Amino acid sequence: MNVQLNDSGVPILREKTFAQKVKSFLLWTILVILTLAAALLVYLCIAGASEMAALTTFKKVSSHPYYTMEYDNFEYSDLLTKECEDNDGVIKYFKSKFFKGLSGLLPGECENDYVVKGSLAFASRTMTGSQVRGRICNSYDTPIMMVTSKPENGYKSWNIIDMADLGMMTGENIDQWYTNAFQTVASTYCVSDGINSEFFGASLISCPVAECDDTSKANITPFLAIRLMLDRAATVDSAVQILSEYDIDFSSGTYHFFISDRTFKSAVIEYIDGKMSVTYSEPGKAYMVSTNKMEDKTVRSAEKDYSNRFKEISHYAEFDKTLSDMCEKVVGVDRTYAGLMLNDIAQTMRPSDDEHFGTKMYGTQYTVLYDHSKLQIRLVIENDVKSQSYTYEMS
Repeated sequence: MNVQLNDSGVPILREKTFAQKVKSFLLWTILVILTLAAALLVYLCIAGASEMAALTTFKKVSSHPYYTMEYDNFEYSDLLTKECEDNDGVIKYFKSKFFKGLSGLLPGECENDYVVKGSLAFASRTMTGSQVRGRICNSYDTPIMMVTSKPENGYKSWNIIDMADLGMMTGENIDQWYTNAFQTVASTYCVSDGINSEFFGASLISCPVAECDDTSKANITPFLAIRLMLDRAATVDSAVQILSEYDIDFSSGTYHFFISDRTFKSAVIEYIDGKMSVTYSEPGKAYMVSTNKMEDKTVRSAEKDYSNRFKEISHYAEFDKTLSDMCEKVVGVDRTYAGLMLNDIAQTMRPSDDEHFGTKMYGTQYTVLYDHSKLQIRLVIENDVKSQSYTYEMS
């Protein structure tokens, strides 16, 4: 390199040109941004390693839209202490967990306008002495996700989430997790149906009456209650014990729980006048069906107005009778026929008078059949058996 010297032999320093100054500034800016990005990535991986790992597995499966995600090694004891009133509170928890004081400035919240769902769930002994459990969910045409999860200390489970419960609207760009990262992470704690590796299943079903006001206990949402049962319960009795330790906040909607285990025991858990009411399956009976109707006889009068909102409830009565007739004859249902029965009462999406989450289409969101003998889960989206039927192995 040639350096120009003055008469005294000292190098002559030339002032940088404007272009050189701009170039230097840009290089330093890029270096600072890359350093901050690297620091943020390291922080996120430390603060929420399991959440970051789960987000990398998020993918779109079909144009319904239907998504899947895997979420392992998570632990949420701190979330249980926050006493979230609804799913929006769960989303805000994760925003605060990752970004503390900046959480209020970040996008990603739920409108807290939950969709009332017409549903049926059942559990039945099969003709071969095994068990099937099924669910049909009728609601608006909103995104669905299947999350396979395994907590640090709990059972592996398969969880179905209606993403409208997290504010995910139809037509919204949620194909990439980073556009809705907080809702995507929170979805695992906003479950409406699922089963675990012990073949304990739990469903959240809309109902006319639900009130729990035991302020001496920690407050959780009904969706988070499903999460707790799937992670910790292997039997109906253990699930009832788990829920007895919490105050369920129904401010976002009224629901009851339908649960069943591999011993053929089933139950519907309801909350009336602030107290838990448990209706168990009849001893020796081969099946139990739960719908939007109340099981507790003291509040049956609340059914009339609620039942009028769902024409499909009359179809559910037919399903119950068919299942009853079959179980009385052969002490169990054929598992293939059980799936066909669900498909028979499924509805195609059709225009509705109401609009929810950007859609007026109402019908069967999904049907799901859990087969204990095959250890398989068969999920059908929008009653599209040919092109939107998915099978998962309960390995």
